[in-house]
Amino acid sequence: MSNINKPPILIFGASGAIGSSAAHILKKNKYNLLLSNSKNNKDIKSLSEKLKSPYFSFNFDKKLSKKQLENKIEKHTSSLQGIIISIAKPFPNKLIQNTEDYIFEEQINIHLLSLHKIIRSCLPLLERAKNFCTPRIIYISSEYLIGSPPVKIAPYIAAKSASTSYVKILAKELIKKDIRVFILSPGMIKSNLTSNIPEEYFKQIEQSMPEKKLTSTKEISNIINAIYKGYLDASYGNEIQVSKAERR
Repeated sequence: MSNINKPPILIFGASGAIGSSAAHILKKNKYNLLLSNSKNNKDIKSLSEKLKSPYFSFNFDKKLSKKQLENKIEKHTSSLQGIIISIAKPFPNKLIQNTEDYIFEEQINIHLLSLHKIIRSCLPLLERAKNFCTPRIIYISSEYLIGSPPVKIAPYIAAKSASTSYVKILAKELIKKDIRVFILSPGMIKSNLTSNIPEEYFKQIEQSMPEKKLTSTKEISNIINAIYKGYLDASYGNEIQVSKAERR
């Protein structure tokens, strides 16, 4: 069945490194898209124009209501084929004892509370799409949860750990509704989240990799495309590592 008349896939964090890459490959494969970004900036406008896909902005930092998010989505569609959640917020790389409480609060808000708001807002629209397709949710986690994480990223990892556990439970609950939930755990990539990391550090990381190079956004988005084609349906609810790093 063609994707042309199917409901869209909604991408949260669409102008980010992973979200943008996923949007390009899904559009190339004829999926309808609805793009979302925290800010109404030139990046999301440019992506929307290039892919000929509508967009809306929604800033989770402002703690807007679930109803406000629903209204934003329903201006564009009454159902959703899927959602991709790839949102993040930069944080200071400090030791735990030097990290202020509000930094942890910010990370918990963006990764866990915002995730809960997204799921509650989107679930009715996903259920409406079941007559056309198998709805799929993809959550972008981190490979650091699979092994031992490095120092100075405690707020991020604590929040990601909580949200990934949330998604694992969600996967068990929604499979009964024939909605499949996937967790991707990508390796380190160059993005806004890692923009404060020196280039020399990236070079050191690359040299420590078995293939001497970092994970690419194309590799991550290829897995996302495979998920929406139904090739990985048996892997729902598990952490799928997408990484050039040593196996953990």
